[in-house]
Amino acid sequence: MILDMLRKGHGWFTRGVLIVLALTFVLGFGFSLSHFGVTGGVSQGTAAEVNGEKITLGEFYRFRDSLYRQIRQEQGEVPESMVNFINLTALNQLIELKLLSQKARELGFRVTDDELSEAIKSNPAFQIDGQFIGAEGYKRLVEQFFNQSVSEFERAYREELLAQKLLGFIYETAKVTDEELLNIYRMKNEKVNLYFVTFSPEDFFASFSPTEKELKDYYEKHREEFKTPEVRRIRYIVVTDKDFEDRVTVSEEELKAYYDTYTDEFRDKDSGKQKPFSEVRDEILESIKKQRANSLKSGFLSKLEEEINSESIENIAKESNAGNPNEVELFSGKAAPQDIPERVVKMAFSLKQGQRAFTKLNDSIWVIEVSEVIPSKEKGFNEAKDEIFERVKLDRAREAARLKAEEILRKIKEEGKGFKEALTSLGFRVEETGYFSRLERVPKIGIDELKLDAFYLDEKNPVASKVYSDQNRFYVVALKDKKEIDIKEFEKQKAELREKELSRLRRVIYINWINELRKEAKIVPNENLFLPYSGYGQRG
Repeated sequence: MILDMLRKGHGWFTRGVLIVLALTFVLGFGFSLSHFGVTGGVSQGTAAEVNGEKITLGEFYRFRDSLYRQIRQEQGEVPESMVNFINLTALNQLIELKLLSQKARELGFRVTDDELSEAIKSNPAFQIDGQFIGAEGYKRLVEQFFNQSVSEFERAYREELLAQKLLGFIYETAKVTDEELLNIYRMKNEKVNLYFVTFSPEDFFASFSPTEKELKDYYEKHREEFKTPEVRRIRYIVVTDKDFEDRVTVSEEELKAYYDTYTDEFRDKDSGKQKPFSEVRDEILESIKKQRANSLKSGFLSKLEEEINSESIENIAKESNAGNPNEVELFSGKAAPQDIPERVVKMAFSLKQGQRAFTKLNDSIWVIEVSEVIPSKEKGFNEAKDEIFERVKLDRAREAARLKAEEILRKIKEEGKGFKEALTSLGFRVEETGYFSRLERVPKIGIDELKLDAFYLDEKNPVASKVYSDQNRFYVVALKDKKEIDIKEFEKQKAELREKELSRLRRVIYINWINELRKEAKIVPNENLFLPYSGYGQRG
């Protein structure tokens, strides 16, 4: 709420750094209260406690709802998939604000009454035509817009200004020299284009035909690598949202009662009059069916959690209206039927024979039972012979490709001719990578080691001193051309580069500080905080 207003008002809190880093935290660690600390033991009316200081439910709800309003203004209705994300983002930001203000006080920072007054008066949110709206206007705005008393608002604002002071202090440690900026510019803008020739095992396959003895010798050395895959047979049902909706019946009386009760939902935006029942009947029916289906689904999931290992899959199918269980013939983890989702396959291979489990996928619930498990076993020589033949042939061809690449590299260096001229005369096809920087993948090759070495090649030593490999292919490379950086262009962009690099360094500093503060802090969120959100136009 306040952070949102101030961010828009005068770029407060370092251009929204809290929002960005809160999102980073939530995305990086997932939707789990366990990442905030020990859940549970907070006093009534508290969203969380940070080192014994409370974040009230009022603060949490105000800030959370401001995020909802902002998303609605920009994107329309809030998707259900975003609800948990927004809740955790709101709580996380408030916790980080509390940690920063606490550390600021510990380090001796203070916000005087004069500083608080000046911050309020100079905030565009409290100005009209650049002038402060006055004490009465300010009081009215705080009480009506923020739904707070002036004392509550100013206490929170003072805390935020404290955090701002600490951030200003720690951000002063972010420094970047002209030399560092030049190196950053060079990383992005200095580019090279390479010649290269490829040596592939496929080109040497025809040269080799392993003997029976070679195959048997290879098998004896690698026999533990030749095994049949473990295979499993499963039975499953898929329960969809439609299965629950099909079980819901709604009478005309219920539809009419809903229409009469929630009249505001059905007003025409232009005229303000209530739409006729006949016009909105189907919309009401769909809404009620969806609500009741969600309730049935929640009950089904709760019961499933308790009875998954005691109830037969036939009874589960019958109760869920999903039809008879399907059966999948034996399959391995790497060769599963295409209509079985990857998550279900992984779940199937984590269970023992006879066990059941379930998982939610989009609008479906998959319930599976592992009905048979055939373990992996070692293959005999005859069973593995074709596989051994291909592997030995590939190994021999790969070694031949490597040796040929090294031979050609030696010959080029000894003769001292131009790379393209020499290799073309030997009958090889010479290709070009195209220009790339140190921050880009090497086109057509993609070997990271080559990306690093390529920028050390020059006109005096254009040919790379080694053969590069991506496991299957081998490359002999040389410099074709290098695009040096334009110092004048660097000078034009230096100020912008400096600001971007300082912003990056400040983000790193912030993350490091917050991580350290979290490690040292006792953070206790309310475990009952994240109940399903019931916002405007939603019931449940």
